[in-house]
Amino acid sequence: MKKFLQRIFIYPLWLYGLSAILLSLSFPKTNFSFLVWIALVPLMLALDGKSRGGSFRLAYFCGILFFGLMLYWFIFVTVLGAGLLVIYFALYFGFFGAGYFWLSRKKFLLRIFLIPALWVTLEYLRAHLLSGFGWVSLGYSQYQNLGLIQIADITGVYGVSFLIVMANVFFKEAFVFFFRRASAVTKKELVIAFVLMVVLTGLSMGYSFFKLCEYVSRDEYIPGANIKIGVVQGNVPHERRWHPKAWPFILRDYVALSEKLMQEKVDLIIWPESAYPGYAGEDPQVTKEFKTFLLKTKTPHMIGMITKDGDNYFNSAVLFSSAQMPGIAYHKIHLVPFGEFIPLRRPFPFLAAVVPIDDFTRGKEYVVFESPSNQASGQRFFYSVLICFEDTVPELVRGFVKNGANLLVNISNDAWFEDTKEPFLHLQSAVFRCIENRRFLVRCGNVGISCFVDTFGRMQKAVINSSGKMTYLEGVASQEISFASGETLYTKFGDFFAYFCISGILVVIIGRTINYRKKRRSL
Repeated sequence: MKKFLQRIFIYPLWLYGLSAILLSLSFPKTNFSFLVWIALVPLMLALDGKSRGGSFRLAYFCGILFFGLMLYWFIFVTVLGAGLLVIYFALYFGFFGAGYFWLSRKKFLLRIFLIPALWVTLEYLRAHLLSGFGWVSLGYSQYQNLGLIQIADITGVYGVSFLIVMANVFFKEAFVFFFRRASAVTKKELVIAFVLMVVLTGLSMGYSFFKLCEYVSRDEYIPGANIKIGVVQGNVPHERRWHPKAWPFILRDYVALSEKLMQEKVDLIIWPESAYPGYAGEDPQVTKEFKTFLLKTKTPHMIGMITKDGDNYFNSAVLFSSAQMPGIAYHKIHLVPFGEFIPLRRPFPFLAAVVPIDDFTRGKEYVVFESPSNQASGQRFFYSVLICFEDTVPELVRGFVKNGANLLVNISNDAWFEDTKEPFLHLQSAVFRCIENRRFLVRCGNVGISCFVDTFGRMQKAVINSSGKMTYLEGVASQEISFASGETLYTKFGDFFAYFCISGILVVIIGRTINYRKKRRSL
């Protein structure tokens, strides 16, 4: 058995492919999240003994395969853009490989901290550079593991990613120790590393258990601060939305679904991103029918729509009520590259051929809406709307909470990406935003997933059919939601844990640079 395992694990190309597959299986729709705790072991075994350049190449090819498996759904928007994104994101795997080569010379009890810190540093950079894309960070794979991920209200998702990579480093060294003859790690070091890993993971689980017990012990967050919200999932095909002849029928479908929710006496009804056909005021018939409906109903509606101001187009969420039509509008702040704007359009005009679209204009204000139940309760509570992928951007969500949002709403239209794993990857990120800031999140998607997520990441209710399907179906759902107040450590200080990891890597880089210069001077 020992010789068999030794022979299997000598083929680096097979190993990096295995890591990419194990990583992808850890995410939706397969959701074998336990695999992520060993998924990097084959890659690290393949990197052992390789040169710096060889390590970069092996890890880069692993990244190509992983991101290709995870982000293939981008091809439904742009094939060329999808390819460019995968090639770019894979660079972060490549840098991990080069960094792993560099850190492999450190003592094991340093590596078990430094390698996870390197991974967190690269995840953070990927989430921020060139408009940022933090999807499929390793920590997100644990979005259903509520007994571990409550530490996100302190460390964000990066704390979970750190624990995952630490476990991978330990299991890799344990494998080498027990199944290979040459191991630089002693039994004492392995035992100490095991204790450190168990203690850190145990503390995280203990903290999570404490927070979940706190959830059980209280029924509401601010006494009397409740609102019943209804969400409409229209399931409008992407192609149909752009045909003007279909616009009146689309509007009537949404109106019919809203009327179902009105029978449940909800306080607020939400339509998804771009639910309003065309842009506001474009079609006279649609405009007339829409105004007639709003005048008839007494229930406030939050509508996703494209708005126009002069030559500027905005992806907006607009509040309509019988008292104010239209009311306050929020214009999307964080635009999606290749979907809502073309990056580097001016210096590189040829990039406009990737997706022939005009750029949307970016919003500038963190808008908070007042709860429609405020007058009845005599108290004032507020909510904010995140459009499309904005609920995947931690610092943006923090900005709304710090500006007074007691509740978060997300409206999205994932129909761009067909019936793929994309809506589930989107939900993963959203779960962490709830935990990070301890706010309820109401999600309303055109094709799903439309649901209510509590402050501990628990999905409480969703638009779902009898077979358990939550995407690509029409329906409504409603639930009474509690407002929350206060700020978590994460809300106050943001990604300080990631900054700590980055600082650790910078200290090592500076120290190595100083030692290198000293050696050169001594020659």
